[in-house]
Amino acid sequence: MAPASIPRRAAPTARALAVGVIAAGLAAGCASSTESGGARLEQAASWSSVAGGPPNSGRAHGPVSDSPGLVWSRPLGAPATGVAGSDGIGTFFQATVSERGCNLFALTADDGRKRWCLRLPTDGPRITATVDGRGSLFVPMYGGVGAVSAEGENRWFAETRGIPTTITLLDNRHLLVVSHLGIVRVINTQTGLAASSELPVAGEIAPSGPAFGSPWCGIGERGCPAPGPAAVDTGTGTAYLTTWTPGAPAPELVAVRFTGDGAGQLEVLWRTGLPDGRLGVPVVLSDDRDEVYLHSEDGTLAAYSTADGSPVWSTPVGYRPDTPPALLPDGTLVTGGRTTTVWRGPDDDHDADAGPAPVVAVRGEDEEGREVWRRDDLRQLTNPAATEDGRVLVAVRSGGTDDDPGIALLLLDGEDGSTLHEIDVPAARGPVSGLSVDDEGRIALTTAVGAVYLYE
Repeated sequence: MAPASIPRRAAPTARALAVGVIAAGLAAGCASSTESGGARLEQAASWSSVAGGPPNSGRAHGPVSDSPGLVWSRPLGAPATGVAGSDGIGTFFQATVSERGCNLFALTADDGRKRWCLRLPTDGPRITATVDGRGSLFVPMYGGVGAVSAEGENRWFAETRGIPTTITLLDNRHLLVVSHLGIVRVINTQTGLAASSELPVAGEIAPSGPAFGSPWCGIGERGCPAPGPAAVDTGTGTAYLTTWTPGAPAPELVAVRFTGDGAGQLEVLWRTGLPDGRLGVPVVLSDDRDEVYLHSEDGTLAAYSTADGSPVWSTPVGYRPDTPPALLPDGTLVTGGRTTTVWRGPDDDHDADAGPAPVVAVRGEDEEGREVWRRDDLRQLTNPAATEDGRVLVAVRSGGTDDDPGIALLLLDGEDGSTLHEIDVPAARGPVSGLSVDDEGRIALTTAVGAVYLYE
């Protein structure tokens, strides 16, 4: 596939000017130079970010029922483009895309009641807030990241060059932020002030509007230098992400480390060229922190050493996923689905048919990758969710008519891919925005039209 051209730069819209005013107000009114004595916690031990947590493993922190059933569902009144995050203490958070009204909702896990909702200048290819252990949120916004308390109060806004695609808590004081333009920085979680200088891992980017190039993040094209959330090893402060320097013939896999001593330093540890291209999905980190996994442009799943970026193994999967694989406890990777919900901008002309999206399990052994099993009879619609006991949840196309197909939630055996349990999602149609599981095994499925279904 020939690289797409960089989208034209648009004049500032009324929305852009309005959110700029909002962001400036947050920055001026809520940032503080004093700290609250460790009031913040590390990232929640639940589904606390786009791909589950800092490693992007897509794995639940708790067991799920053998036969989950619907507990509640509710519409949010606007489309959604991200998964529902969880604080691990009883609340799910879901973002929507709307021209008016609330676009960030806090819902009680027990019954789906709205605890609070806000309207914020959210932005990004996948809008999912990162959640800490107290339920505080760090939200991707137009031109920066905003902090929101567990009670729904704006705390601070930190400006970035570009739209944040990585927002990860390194510990209880440091928030790693990477924008889609490849600008890496670390922010103090309590004050919103800089804890490091900026590191442009995709080279210096010419001045432009904050969202310039973001329509290409979902498919990983060169117009978006850093499209997907980095996989982060919080133990060493190391992030692994793909970048595409403007003018370069191919993207790279890059390792960046943060050292929190003194003023805080960011450094590039190594770079590895990706001559076979990339997709816009997040990088995934192995449980032993020795390997990272990513898809090349044709969908091939490959492993690279975290020590120096050298290739370890690769294997084709036969399609191009739009979402990251889920990592089972035994090291098996279950590939993600294809979706038409990735926002690529008002001028996008991509095919509305997402195409084939089977469920494929791959494992690396003795520096070789092999296919363990595959389900070509399924058409997967979003990210899979692995469980701690070796099973995997997937949302697939099911029933309905050709013009109005339905959605089913399947629980699969991670060893052979066989179906253990299947549920038709009632009155659910169209694409799926995301699938997540909280620390108590509650399953949240969000449709692209903005309906949330909770299973337990």
